[in-house]
This record gives sequence, structure tokens and C-alpha cells, in this order.
Amino acid sequence: MKDDSDAHCPRCDAVLTTPDDRFSTWCAACDWNVDPLGPIGLTRSRGRELARQERVFRRTVVDGPDVAPPGAAAYGALVLAGAVNLATAALVVTGVWLLFTGTVPQRILGAVELLAAVPLFPRPARPPRHTAGPATAPALHAIVGRISTELGTRPPDLIAFDTGYGARWAAVGWRRRRVLVLGLPLWEALAADERLALLVRELAHAADEGQSRARWIRSALDSLVGWEDLLTPDPLPAVPAPDPHHSPAGNGRTSNIGHVGEMLARPLLGLLAQGAHLLHSLLRTLDGRCVGQAYRADRTAARIATAASAEGLLQALLLEEPAALALQRLARRGDDLWAALRDYLASVPDSERARRLRLSELRGDASGSGQPPTCRRIQYVRTLRRTEPAVTVTGAEARTVDLELAAIRSSIAQECRRNA
Repeated sequence: MKDDSDAHCPRCDAVLTTPDDRFSTWCAACDWNVDPLGPIGLTRSRGRELARQERVFRRTVVDGPDVAPPGAAAYGALVLAGAVNLATAALVVTGVWLLFTGTVPQRILGAVELLAAVPLFPRPARPPRHTAGPATAPALHAIVGRISTELGTRPPDLIAFDTGYGARWAAVGWRRRRVLVLGLPLWEALAADERLALLVRELAHAADEGQSRARWIRSALDSLVGWEDLLTPDPLPAVPAPDPHHSPAGNGRTSNIGHVGEMLARPLLGLLAQGAHLLHSLLRTLDGRCVGQAYRADRTAARIATAASAEGLLQALLLEEPAALALQRLARRGDDLWAALRDYLASVPDSERARRLRLSELRGDASGSGQPPTCRRIQYVRTLRRTEPAVTVTGAEARTVDLELAAIRSSIAQECRRNA
């Protein structure tokens, strides 16, 4: 006999668990209301991408992330990257050659080629606002140094924090100094061992990116982004209707010729920009088939930290959306923002965490970005052997790092309150 106090699924009549009204009620038996916004992006291409990610995951579990990639995809990525890099280099070489050896019209063409090549090369970025250098955060840099020694890679020149919920690498200044940028909301949401896993994973990514093949493909991807930005036509400005009483006939003919030329050029530029975008997507797809960076980084995090801390980090990444919404709401209050955020994320019930994990499986939340879905990465980490950590962080070190970052925590909290 059914208990009337329980809610039942309207699709399969299973009992629904409703821990609190902050989160969506869903059915774990039939996936009813697992995505309250409805299926997003479940196109045929997305289905093929999810199927491919499933095959990559199964191959990784059986053979490991270091298995040789499919030959056609590996060679295809290198050939396509080579064609893009050679086209960019040819633009520069011919521009210089025409500029110094050609006639006046050829020199003008050479100058135009060199100007067009400028956006295709990475521009030096400014250092992030909230940086923690070796002088201001020696304990944090000491931990990163131990990890780098274990990995056999060079540590970052700077460590910075921002308001994001993730981590990334940046190259700043003309000297291209390497900066590891960590999202402070994610950092505050993690336990000490999970923070260690985050640092290991990002440094493992950097070691992978340092290989010549990865640099070659990354250069081509950056060039394609520059080509797309360069070729994308600007939006048409709103032009007032001409006044026939004040428009000379000669200027009208010139304006019409220019208008016709623009109307013919815009579709061509748009087509070329779309071609650059498609080449970028193709190269990312081919490179994703070849490189198991994410799985290798997760395996390294499990080895140098622990498998449990690597899994805890991935579980925290599933909460990016509720963390962002909570951060915006909590920033309007006068409490300790980071303590309130930690309390909120700790209160997320298991049913909501399970729903997020199921959403990752259905959507393939990272598909198309060169990263496998988070749910697959969690499944992979669970298959790894449990070992003792190669690098540890003591409680005293963790407290020292918190003290070193106190000013950054306060500054980013004020920034969040201003933007709320």
C-alpha cells in the first residue's frame, strides 16, 4: 500500500526523494525531471560525440591513457596543424619579401599581409590582478615546487586567483611568464587534500602541453582563432536614409559602388570565417581523439595525491552551476562569503549530487572541449589502485597557506560583492 505522504513519479510511480526545496525533485529510476530545463543540445552530432567519448573511456580503462592513439586521427591532427601553421608562416614570409623587394603596389600588399598577420599571433596578456608570488606566498609555492619536482616539470612563475570556478594557465608579458590561475570559489570549496589534487592535475596538464606535438597543435588552434576573428565581418551599422535634396549625383554613385562592393565582400568573408571555425572544431576533435590529457592528469593526481582526493575534486566540479548561483546570492549578505559558500556546498544533498552526475552523463558536459565528461573521469578514477600519496600537505602548511591568501580572499570577496 502506498504512503500518501510520499511523492511519486508521474512517469513510473516510483517514490521520489525530496531532501529540501532548494533543488529539483527528480526520479532516479526513470530520469523524470533530471533536467528541469529540458534536453539541451541533444543533437545527432552531440550523440555521436558522446558515443565517441564512451569508446575512448572504455579503451582508457582497459589499456590506460598512454595507449597509442588511432593512427588516422593522430596523423590527421598533425597534418592539419602543419597546414595551418605553414599558411600563417607563409603570410608573414611573403609579406616581408614583398615589403623589401617588390614594387610600390607589391610593398603595399606586403604591408597589408603583415598587418593581417598581427592578430594571428598571441598577444602578451597582462598579469592577473590577484597574484601570489613566491615572496608573498612561500608556503604555497613550496608545495607547488614539491609537486613539480615529482613530475619533473618547471613550476609556474606566478600563482594567481580569480572569481572563476576552475583553473587555467596564462602566459603574461613579453617574456611569456607562466601563470597558474586558480578560481578562488573552487579553491575555497575544496578540502586540503583536494586542493593538492587540483594543483597536481594542473601541473600535469602543463607538463603534457610542454611536449612538442602539443605546442604544434596549440599554435595552430590559436592561429585559427585569429583567422576567425580577422575574417568575421563587423555588424552592419544603422545608416539613415539618404536625403535626395542634399546628395550630389557623383557622391551617390561612389556610395552605391562601395555599398555593392561591401555586399559582395561580406558573404565571402563570412564564409571564410565559418571555414576557419570548422577547421578549429575539426582540429580540436582530432586532437581530442589523440590525447588523453584529462585521464593522464587524473591518474597523476591520484598517484601524487590520492584517488579519493582526485575523486573529491571531480565531484566538486559537478557543483559549478549551484556554486555560481550561491556565490552571487551570498555576496549580497554581510557574512564571511567563503565560509558561507563552504557551508552551502557542504549542505548539498546526495540526491542533488547524483542528479548532477546523471546530467553529466546525459549531456556530456565537457564534450566538444577536448575534455571527457566529468562523470567518465570519476568512473576512471574509481578504477585506479589506491596508493599512498607521493606528496603530502601537513595541517600546519595548509593553515599557513590560508594566512598567505587572506588578503586575496578579502579582495576577491569585495569584488564579488561589487558585481552581485
